[in-house]
Amino acid sequence: MKLPIVCIIGRPNVGKSSLFNRILGRRAAVVSDRDGVTRDRHYQNANYKGHEFTVVDTGGFLPDDSIDVLADSVRTQIFNAVNESDLVLFMVDVRVGITKLDQQFARLIRKLDKKVILVANKSENQSDRQESYEFLQLGFGQPRTISALTGYACFSLLDEVVSILPTPVRGERREERPIRFAILGRPNAGKSTLLNRLLGEDRAVVSDIPGTTRDSIDCDFIVDGVKFVVTDTAGLRKKAKVEDEVEVFSNMRTLESVRRSDVSVLMVDCTRGLEVQDFRIITEIRKAGKGLVLVLNKWDIYPNKNDKSFDHMVKEMLEREPMLEYVPILSISAKEGLRVSRVVQAIRTVYANCRRVLGRDRVAESFANFLQQSPPPSHNARAVVMTRACQIMVEPPVIAIETRTPELVDEGYKRYLMRKFYEEFQLQGAPLRLNFDMQLNLRKDEELEQFAESSNSVLAGVDPKRHMDRKNREG
Repeated sequence: MKLPIVCIIGRPNVGKSSLFNRILGRRAAVVSDRDGVTRDRHYQNANYKGHEFTVVDTGGFLPDDSIDVLADSVRTQIFNAVNESDLVLFMVDVRVGITKLDQQFARLIRKLDKKVILVANKSENQSDRQESYEFLQLGFGQPRTISALTGYACFSLLDEVVSILPTPVRGERREERPIRFAILGRPNAGKSTLLNRLLGEDRAVVSDIPGTTRDSIDCDFIVDGVKFVVTDTAGLRKKAKVEDEVEVFSNMRTLESVRRSDVSVLMVDCTRGLEVQDFRIITEIRKAGKGLVLVLNKWDIYPNKNDKSFDHMVKEMLEREPMLEYVPILSISAKEGLRVSRVVQAIRTVYANCRRVLGRDRVAESFANFLQQSPPPSHNARAVVMTRACQIMVEPPVIAIETRTPELVDEGYKRYLMRKFYEEFQLQGAPLRLNFDMQLNLRKDEELEQFAESSNSVLAGVDPKRHMDRKNREG
């Protein structure tokens, strides 16, 4: 069963990503006042009042004569998204009013014969809503005034959206969403070589010259009946070394690839080891709330290698970044094909962990045991009391912990709880987050399962102990 598709379009900075997040009920897209933050198409499945559909966030439309070096590519992405959609939400900014770019874009969209709802965003104030009539000249009928930021009239908009979308035929099997992952790393770490090895063909240019890949490339493949979409990205460089405008946008597109993927595979040249830029990439992956697999490439040429080399390298990395203890680490040779199949296995495990519903009762019981084993330390003679815990989100998994004094929770104790949750639930590679709140809004497992599979079905056939054993990961 293919879900109907809703596409959000508009010129830069009208609030497309804000509406995208509002529809999903979570922060899946990065929101910024800066133009052009979203460059690629960003797909997510949404569920509103039992109606499932796919929503697509797109880059801001720019004119032909734009100085943006990626304008042509962004326009292509936008129109590809529009052509495959069942409904288009054409967004405008009611505060700015109608612009020449709005008019140019509207003329092009009208030629495509698509169902379009005109959405006048940033209509928080009554005075703003009264000015929306000028958008009638765009030719899409009466604008729907909303505020994606505050949520004003967004439910009414969604009611109209689901009333227009085609209803999937009952009895049809729902089409499985592919696992999306991005291959990241410094230039010349072997990203394109791994891509070609996974695909079994030369789909990306491979060169010893750093920076050969300037854009993000999406390719799909199937392993054991499971669909994957892999993005080979331009190598992320330090900002000081980004010398030309194309490289600036390559970095932006790489970070966008992280945000629209489920799992990030960070490739490290093992002959050089983890460098400062690798830690920056790990930070960006965590900020985006994505799963992580760490791959030590070029293991076939690692100098003076012995049976302890892998363990020594991992120990050194953990001394610099203890949280890597909960990340699958593999040693491979993309060039020779050594242990490449384990990369796919690790991606599947991490993807499953990111989507797991841990179980409300089990989280509560485990948390009580953690408190009993080691109560939270007091702060300046003030007792820190934690009462209960509950999972409140998947993708990424978030556990909220109730305490009257969240500001007094010791950082060391936060790390203790993080470690215990990882160990208890075997969340290898998942970007687990802990929120400390004064009041906890308990969520039922059924609420979380509408976004992801239950932990029992996700872990079917997976031996979690195997993924905790670093020697098995090294092989």
